[in-house]
Amino acid sequence: MIKLFNSCRVTLWFALSAASIFLPLSTTHAQTRLKFGHIVGTDHPIHIGAQAFAEHISKCSRGQVVVDIFPGGQMGNEGALIDQLRLGGVDFANSGASFLSRNFPHLGISSQPYIFRDRNQAVSYARSDVLRELMNGWEKATGQILLSSYYASAFQVVAQVPMRTPADIKGKKIRIPDAPSWAVFFNAVNANPVPMALGEVYLAMRQGLLDGANLPLAVAASIKVPEVAKVVNMTFHQMEMAMLLAGAQTRSRLNAEQWTCVQQGGNLYANIAQTETVKGEDQLRADLTAKGAIQFVDVDIPAYQKAVASVIDNAVKAGTFPQDLVDRVRAVK
Repeated sequence: MIKLFNSCRVTLWFALSAASIFLPLSTTHAQTRLKFGHIVGTDHPIHIGAQAFAEHISKCSRGQVVVDIFPGGQMGNEGALIDQLRLGGVDFANSGASFLSRNFPHLGISSQPYIFRDRNQAVSYARSDVLRELMNGWEKATGQILLSSYYASAFQVVAQVPMRTPADIKGKKIRIPDAPSWAVFFNAVNANPVPMALGEVYLAMRQGLLDGANLPLAVAASIKVPEVAKVVNMTFHQMEMAMLLAGAQTRSRLNAEQWTCVQQGGNLYANIAQTETVKGEDQLRADLTAKGAIQFVDVDIPAYQKAVASVIDNAVKAGTFPQDLVDRVRAVK
């Protein structure tokens, strides 16, 4: 009887083992891998924030969701990343309000020249109800998701010569990202804005194809622009808001608990990227000056402000922005 029992037990064990080969893995052990693409170097606040984002999601999901980061434009420029986000080739990407305004123009209000009094107001706007409303409008227009927003930088003009007044920048070829809102300031001061991918700026500056580039200090340092430029003209003409994007198909791949991890990670990402940005802006000028890497020129900001004073009023008259929206942005404290 014992021998017969043992024989049955062995037979049952083999049967169960064989059957287990064909059983799907438990969903509690399944791992979902997601892609985060961005266009800057690994020393940039975007990448530092992306690392924290990935680490949080991995821990929060108990390893079920893994985010792989592809820096430096490995998965394409900003436009390509947005396209891949829609098609499912990328799950997360960082982009500025000015670029995203191509799909929802009102989101570009923060990209208007000198719309903010100073950086403190821009930081407040990044967490304001008015920006969240605009982000919701973009989501409805595109079907994609904006997880979080943050103050991403003040833009300066990196060039070969000082451009202290609007007269100095007149006619100069200045690189801008490929989005209409970036051209507004340079058209207003009679410069020649040249749309160009970030990855092409270094070579174009070295070859003399550009007179300058519209860049934040952190990005300029990240792509080694001080090696091919002589001057940073501190115009502070635009203060950019950036957003962390997620694809709609990415949301559908995750359960509710995992998506909560992503949302938490998105807020962490924005906090870290903004903190690193502000810290970098406060330190980079001093560091680059100490190294003798590049000359910083404090331009005549009131002269630049006067040169572009009619831009926002003209945009309101043209119907690009409602006056109420302009007033709400300017009233942010």
